[in-house]
Amino acid sequence: MLAGGPLVDHHCHSLRAGWHRVGGGPWPAWRRCFTEAGRPASLATDVPGLLGYRHFLTALAGLLDAGTAGSPEDLERLLADRRDRLAGADPAGWLRRLLDHAGTAALLVDTGFGEDVLGLAELRQAAGRPVREVVRLEAVAEAVLGEGGPAARSLDRFAAAVEERLAGALDRGAVAVKSIAAYRGGLRLAGSTPLQRRQAFAGLDRAAQAARFDDPVLEPFLVRRAAELAAERQVPLQFHTGFGDEDVDLPLADPALLRPLLRDPRTECPVVLLHCYPFVGQAAYLAGTYPQVFMDLSLALPLAEPVAADLVRQALGLCPAGKLLAASDGHSFPEMHWWGATVWRRALDRVLGEQVEAGGLDEPAARELAGGVLAGNATGLYRL
Repeated sequence: MLAGGPLVDHHCHSLRAGWHRVGGGPWPAWRRCFTEAGRPASLATDVPGLLGYRHFLTALAGLLDAGTAGSPEDLERLLADRRDRLAGADPAGWLRRLLDHAGTAALLVDTGFGEDVLGLAELRQAAGRPVREVVRLEAVAEAVLGEGGPAARSLDRFAAAVEERLAGALDRGAVAVKSIAAYRGGLRLAGSTPLQRRQAFAGLDRAAQAARFDDPVLEPFLVRRAAELAAERQVPLQFHTGFGDEDVDLPLADPALLRPLLRDPRTECPVVLLHCYPFVGQAAYLAGTYPQVFMDLSLALPLAEPVAADLVRQALGLCPAGKLLAASDGHSFPEMHWWGATVWRRALDRVLGEQVEAGGLDEPAARELAGGVLAGNATGLYRL
């Protein structure tokens, strides 16, 4: 296999507090991880019809030596029951088995997603490997507003408190900052005057913004402040781009909209474009044009698994191999971290195998390229 070796999962999330059980309902709870739709009808009828979901079940059956006889529904129930017995008896053992099988050597965890999830220390102990934090800008802004006090009454104090907490997280070992501006108003990041910002803060619905920070004036302002901090520290700033949330206005999640930020010397920090689907070509163009831009295909590969190799091939068409990163975007259940890593290896192995067969690469060069995408590029970028 060309895409062997360790994998640094540079973009993922923690596990639900009750992750050791997926069964007990009308369908396994992991179905929710295969769609952005939250409606029960989609979970009941759409997810089982996805080719990628069926491929996931087949792959998990191989790991569990379960066979694939019977209907997809019977297989799904069998896998959920068998998996729940293993995870219930030895949660850490099952988690480590999945991560070991995926070759996952380290997890870089966005701590801004999910409310009832394992803390980093608890996840680190259960996983038995390095777990590092990626601090989410919007979650910090919501926390500052939710706590009230002087920082919630003055724009200057609010911005300073957000920046101070981001810096504090980096000082404590966080390896990057992340923004979800893509589905909190979009990536156009319109500029504003001091007067416009003061007026926006004065009229802010504190309770609503503490629950979901998406003010159209203050969100771009804080993103730029975070980019300036990242530039000062020379740490990566991750951007969610493309799909990944049901309420995203997809055209506004195009990473090409970040071009003004990328051209501003005050915000010249390493920028990592996450997910990127369906804007894989745009992201690859940006990575090939701007020295500080990197990209991944997290979420895109596990959710669009039948075309995963096509997406990797498209990314490598314009993105330098040293700027492509692998990640699962796994969350809630460890099978998602395992599946994302598994799909990455399969897709990368297929694409590089084609190159070797066509004479574009020899096997040592292909293995070196794969090793960079899976782990080496992230290790250097995040200074692991």
